[in-house]
Amino acid sequence: MNSANPRSTEVPRWTSISAFLQFWLNKNYISGPEETEFNVYYSNYIRQFSVYNQHHYAGQTREICDAIVSSRAPRLLEVGAGCGTESLWFSILGADVTAIDLNTPRLDVARKRQEKLRELGVPTRVNLMEASFFSFSADQPFDLIWMEHTFHHLEPRAKVYPKIYDLLKPGGGFFINEVNGWNPLLQLQFFIQRGFKTKTFVTDNDGNRVEYGNERITTPFALRRALEKSGFVVKSVRRFRLLPNSNPPGAFLTLEKIILSVLPFMATHFNLVAYKPRH
Repeated sequence: MNSANPRSTEVPRWTSISAFLQFWLNKNYISGPEETEFNVYYSNYIRQFSVYNQHHYAGQTREICDAIVSSRAPRLLEVGAGCGTESLWFSILGADVTAIDLNTPRLDVARKRQEKLRELGVPTRVNLMEASFFSFSADQPFDLIWMEHTFHHLEPRAKVYPKIYDLLKPGGGFFINEVNGWNPLLQLQFFIQRGFKTKTFVTDNDGNRVEYGNERITTPFALRRALEKSGFVVKSVRRFRLLPNSNPPGAFLTLEKIILSVLPFMATHFNLVAYKPRH
């Protein structure tokens, strides 16, 4: 399936989330401050959304996309919606999405994109909300919860696990994509950037001073252990990607797979899937 001309009466279709994002990168169908915010947010991909980057961008959502497709209109919560690419894509796949974020300009981008999709005949069920994770509450629990590069900003961390647990229904799944704290080069990069100060304070939209994780990345092992202590059953951990800020040729993907099979700690990212027990 290929993205269609937006002036055509044909409803556009995409084969993957990477194709969906490429549709917006080729020509951003929004304007004004939302277009500027989108271009800043995706500046690296606008310069080059290579085969390598497309492969890993799609791979970041592999497990949760499979869960959506195998379910019947699951209720899904995304924590840290950003400009809305994942939330909108999950809805296109069939999920009923609630997406929260504290960044108003980025939520405005997501809303504009949702409006454009409706104009193009692509129905979406995404409720975009300006809300903090800890203050957010729902009328009923969710089937799925998704976090992408959000966890390392949430503080206090000890309160994150029970909050996720309470927001999920029995049998519900927690899907997370995070930066791998085992990678020594990433740790060095973040140390140069922020030193030992892995926690800080920021002012939220209501003027409250709240604790904030300053690139406080974690390891798959530490996250798994904390989730299991909180009552979750961890189903899978998958480590991937070697060059987060480079664009090697697509052929490098084979070599990368071999390297990471021998040196898994060098992976820059990991996906973890955990479930809340049914009993």
